[in-house]
Order: sequence, then structure tokens, then C-alpha cells
Amino acid sequence: MGPVDIIITGFFLILVFAAGSYFYNWVDTPDDLYVAGRQLTPFILAATITATNVNLYSFVGQSGVAYAHGISIIWQTWTGNMALVFSGLFVLPVLRRLKIRTVPEFLELRYGSGVRLLVGLLWILRLSFWLGVVLYTAAVAAQTITGFHNYTAWLLIFSVITVLYTMLGGMWSVALTDVLQFILMMTGALILLPLVMAAVGWWPGLVHKIEPGHLQLVTQTGKYNWLFILAIFVLGVEWASVDQGLLQRAFSARDVRTVAKGLVLGAIITTPFALMWNLPGLAASVLHPGLANPDSAVPTVIRSLAPTGVLGLIVCGLLASQMSTIDSNLNAVATLFTNDVYSRFFSRETTPKQMVWVIRLVTLVAGLFMIGFSYAVPKLGGAVSAYLTVIAIMDMPLFVIAIVYGLLWRRVNAVGAVLGYLVGAAAGAFALFGLGFDFNAATFVSAGFALATTPVFALLAAPPPSVHVDRVFAARHHNPDDPGDMHTIPASTAGRASLGVWLLGLVVFVVGVVMGKWSVTGASAVAVVGMLIYFFGGWLRLQYD
Repeated sequence: MGPVDIIITGFFLILVFAAGSYFYNWVDTPDDLYVAGRQLTPFILAATITATNVNLYSFVGQSGVAYAHGISIIWQTWTGNMALVFSGLFVLPVLRRLKIRTVPEFLELRYGSGVRLLVGLLWILRLSFWLGVVLYTAAVAAQTITGFHNYTAWLLIFSVITVLYTMLGGMWSVALTDVLQFILMMTGALILLPLVMAAVGWWPGLVHKIEPGHLQLVTQTGKYNWLFILAIFVLGVEWASVDQGLLQRAFSARDVRTVAKGLVLGAIITTPFALMWNLPGLAASVLHPGLANPDSAVPTVIRSLAPTGVLGLIVCGLLASQMSTIDSNLNAVATLFTNDVYSRFFSRETTPKQMVWVIRLVTLVAGLFMIGFSYAVPKLGGAVSAYLTVIAIMDMPLFVIAIVYGLLWRRVNAVGAVLGYLVGAAAGAFALFGLGFDFNAATFVSAGFALATTPVFALLAAPPPSVHVDRVFAARHHNPDDPGDMHTIPASTAGRASLGVWLLGLVVFVVGVVMGKWSVTGASAVAVVGMLIYFFGGWLRLQYD
């Protein structure tokens, strides 16, 4: 990086810190730090969700997989976006009606305080590890782009500013700086893509030079094959339904309809942008074959192609993508600890002002955990492998007890929830580390054991008290007294028809993916068409009630 690039990058960091710190004066109560006073609009919600989901994990981790294995990794983003539509239409409206701050808070409403404490503690560690993954990708990119190879120094550089403004302004800082970072991130990506594609001869040149299998969206074999797509879609539904970093934004929305619009809009916006980090990864395999660490593919391309000044703008975009993810998840970890552990079990007499400072202190501690976990990521095979390893074990059992049984079967109690979660997580871990299963199979193992054992354990104990069930099940229904609410199942004929379009898209998508199992010609095209119909049906659903 030349002097001009350093000046541009330095100005960006100062601007983000100043903007984030500005909201210090907006914070008077814990809700201001937790959920921005529940005042986010659909556009701000969509922008902050998109900024969080698009990060250096995408530009470094996913592009590295595209470099080594091909473009099929793009389905991690695309199925995640499909899951956002599902959650926005069917799951998040229920949780938003309950006016909760965290998923563990919902679990206490449904099952009791013990489940809340267990999941709260586990997910503090889970989110802290994810922060370590994101921070690792930032350090890898920075070392490659700048030539300054000091991993620890880069960890500190990336951490300090984000931790400070998140401590000061909480969710207000997170949401509003994410809008700025979203704009810069997209600017950087739009600059990078034509530079890389021009270097390989645009699309015809890429097709001619790259390995043919690398351009196949749905493959029969390989680590990221048709089964991976189904597994990551299932995990995407789980993520969009119970991930604290995402849901905390949804809980910050003005009302139920804003939640649905924000998630559907964010999903549609992000889908074409996924090409902006996967295509450069493919191009890097042509321009710089044989890299020892695939995670350095796109940073290597950036350093070799971007001229002075342009490099600084691209770096700002990459920084923005990283910071927008870290700030939201730092805020989520602080919320989990203070809302679900500290205030609930240790200090119920804390004043709102004291709680604000507890949240800020926990944000700092979470930042230290993030730095510590970032050292473990290389030992787990890089960003994507490390992240998929963790979610294969921990995520699906939570979805099973919280959403599948928590919202659909009244008989499941705290005993069933706790033991079902632990058995599912243990089974996933044993499948991965004991039996040598891959991520795809371990995902279904953890989900299957949680699904099978939760009702068995629940039936061995007394039914749950009605106080833990009635309020949650009542929230499944539309509130006619709330003008910002919407029906889960549309009341109008046009609304039901739009839901039919959405369901048709889902069926076509699954058919296309399963066609890939037998290498049927056109499987990729059918899966993509199904996805597009699915998105159109979700958007159409918002127009009618």
C-alpha cells in the first residue's frame, strides 16, 4: 500500500469511529444498547442485515473455497438468503410479537430459566468463536494486501476501533455505521469485480481457462456437492431463526411487518452480490494458481491488480465488511451475557445506568475472547472449515428445541429441551471427530438425534406448565389491534396465491438440487430458477395480507 492508500484507509477508520461514537449520547437505557429502542425502519434493517452477512468471511473464506473447489460454495450465501425469507415470513413475526431481546429469553418463556442459562452460556462461546473466525479472515487479508506480516498486530488494529464504538453506542452505533459500511463495502466490491474479470478476459476468458468442474453450481461429488447444498439450506433456516447476531436486529425493528420486509429485502439484495466474492476467487485460481493458503486468494489478486488510490478504496470496502459483522456480534454477545446471565441470575437490583456500563464492560471482554479464538482458526483448517465445524455441532439442536418443538408441540418440556439439545450436539461432535463424518453428514446427525430424543425425554417428565406455553403459542397468531402486524398465513386470496408461488419455488429448488445427485443435465439451472421463484413469491407475499 502506498501513501495515498494509507491516507484513504486511515480517513475511513477515523470516520467510522467518529460516526459510531456519536451515538454515545443516544444511550440512556439498556434497550438503547440492546435493540436501538426498537425504532429501525425496513431499509435500515435490510442494510444492516446485509452488511452483517457480507463480510471478510465471504471475501476471504468463501472466495478461498471457490479458488480451491469451485463456485458451488456460493450456495452458502444463496441458501442463507432463502432462509432469511422463510424466517421473515414465518418465524421472526412470532418472536417479535413477544418483544424479547434474545433467543435464550424466548427459551425461558417457553421452557424455564434453566434452559435459558444453559443456551445463553453456550452461545456466548459460540458467537465469540464466530468473531474469532471473522477477525482471522481480516488479519489474513491485511497481511497479504499490505505485505506487513504480523498477525497479532493486525488483530489489534482491527479490534480496537470496532470494540470501542460498539461499547459506546451499542445497537444505535451498530445499525447506523452498518449503513455506511454497507455502501462502502458494495463500492469496494464493484471496483474489484471488473478489475479481476478484465484480467482473465471477462467471462469467456474465465470459462476457457478454468477447470470445467469449478463452474458447476450443483455437483454430484466433492466436499461442496448437492448434499452440502441441502445441509447448508437446513442450517440456513436454523441460522435465520435463532442466530442472536441476526435476530437482535430483527428485535430492533419497529413492528412485525418491518421485520418481514427487512429480512426479505435484505435477502434479495444480497443474492446477486454473492458473485462479487465468488467470481474473484475463481479468477484467482487462473491468475495465481497453487497458493498454499486458499484464504489468501482474493487478497493476492487485490494486491497485484489494484492501482494506487483504488487499492485504498477496496481496502475500505473490505474493512467495512469486517467491522459491520464484528460490531453486531459483539453487541449480541454483550446482550446475551447481561440480559440472560448477569441481570437474570446474579444482579436483579442493577439500575439502568449501571446496566449500561455492565454491557460496555462485557463488550470489551467479548473483544478479548474474539482475539483469543482467532488464534485457533488456522488449526481447524481455515475460516470456512472452522465455522462449518462449529455450526454442524451446536446450531441444529438449538433450532430443533427452540423452533421445531418450541413453536409446534406444546408437550415438550425443559427436560426434553435440555437433554435433546445436549444429545444432538454430542452426536454431531462424535460424528465429526469420532467417526470421521464430513460436515454435511454431521449436520443431519446432530439434527436427527435432537429431533428423535427430545420428545422421548419430554414424555418421561411431567408436561410443561401452561405459563411456559400459552404466551408463546398465542404469539403465533396475528394481533388485530396492532396496525404493524401481519398474518402468518395470509387472509386474502391473493396473499394465499403468493404463498403458493413461494412454495412452488422451494419445490423446484429442491428438485434441482436432488437432480445433481445423479448429474442430471440442467440441475444447476433448475435449482437457480427455483430460488428465483422462491424470492419472487416471498416478495409478492409482502404485498398482500
